[in-house]
Amino acid sequence: MSTLRIATYNIEWMNNLFLKGEAKLRTEPAKGMGRFPTNPRGVAERIAGVIKDLDAHIIGVQEGPSKLSQMQFFSDEFLDGRYTAAGIESGSQSIYALVRNDCPIKATPYDSSSVYYKRLMKPVQFQPWGEVNNAKKYKMARPPALIRLAGKDDGKPIHLVVAHTKSQFTSGFTKAKFEAREPVAMREAILSRQKLSADVAALRRHITNVILERQNASGVIVMGDLNDGFTRSVFEQEFLMQSLVDELRGSFRRQSALLDHVLDEAQLRKKEAFTVEFRSPEKRGITRELIDHILVTPALRDPAFWLQLQPGSATIAHEISKAHTSGTGAKADERPSDHIPVYADFTVS
Repeated sequence: MSTLRIATYNIEWMNNLFLKGEAKLRTEPAKGMGRFPTNPRGVAERIAGVIKDLDAHIIGVQEGPSKLSQMQFFSDEFLDGRYTAAGIESGSQSIYALVRNDCPIKATPYDSSSVYYKRLMKPVQFQPWGEVNNAKKYKMARPPALIRLAGKDDGKPIHLVVAHTKSQFTSGFTKAKFEAREPVAMREAILSRQKLSADVAALRRHITNVILERQNASGVIVMGDLNDGFTRSVFEQEFLMQSLVDELRGSFRRQSALLDHVLDEAQLRKKEAFTVEFRSPEKRGITRELIDHILVTPALRDPAFWLQLQPGSATIAHEISKAHTSGTGAKADERPSDHIPVYADFTVS
C-alpha cells in the first residue's frame, strides 16, 4: 500500500506575477485587477515554499496564470520540475492541476474536446429574481480541470474535478447600500448569487452524470475554491436562497453521488476552520470563512475501494502558510496567497 496526498490551493492572482502571455516573471508590478507585488519573484518563492511543504502528489490550483506554459514554467523554475501542469486556459484566473512525477497513481487530464467539457460549458438559462419570461444565458466562467485517476490495473477509475466557482464580487455593493437594502444594489447582488448558483448546479449535474454513466466507478473528488456568496446568512434568512455548497452536496435520491467533506465534523466546528479572511459589508470587523474544500463521494470512504480517505488526515494548512508569510501578510509582497490550502491523504491499495 502507498499514500496519495491531494491538495487544493487558490494562489491569489498568480497571473500578475507573469509578463502578459509569456512564461516569464515580471520585474515590476502589474496593473489592473488583483494584487501587485513589487517583487514577483519573491512572491513566487513564497508560493513554492508552501507547495513544497504541502508535499502533495496532486495540487488543484485556482487563480492560476492565463497560460498553461506559465504554470509549467513555475513548476520548472521553482518546484524543480517535479510537477506537470494540466488544465484549460480561461484567462487571468485559470484552473490547473499539478501532478507530481512520483504520483503513486495514474492521473490523466481530459482535454477540451472531451464530452465532459462540452456539457459543463453549455450555457444555461435562468430567470433573474423578480422577473418573468426574461431568461438570462450564463456560461461557466472558469472551466474546471478534469483528471482521470486510476490504479495500476486501470480499473474503477476516479473522476477528479478542480473547480473555482464564480466570484462573490458585485460592483458598487457598499456597506451603506447593503444596510439600507437599496433595491438596485440588492438585485445586482442576487443576480450575482444566481450566476454562482448556476455554476454549482452545473457541477452538481456533472458529478451525478459521471457516476450514472458508470465509466468512473462511483469515485468522485471535487476540490477548489467554492465561493458561497458574500452575506450568505442574509440571503438564506431574508430571501430563502440557501447555501450553495450545501446544494452541491447532492440529493438523497442518489446516495452514491453525495459529496462529503474530508474534514470531519469536529474539525469543521473549530474556530480554525477557515481558509480566507475579509471585510464583509454584512458586519463589522474581519469575516472568516471556509470556502476552499475537498469533497468526496461515499466510495472514497469504503474500505473495499482501491482508494480510501485516511480518517483524520485532512488539514487546513495554517501553519504551512504562516511559515511563508512575513508580518501580518497584509501587503502583497508579504504573503504567498490570501487563501489557506487544504490537503488530505488517501490510501492506495
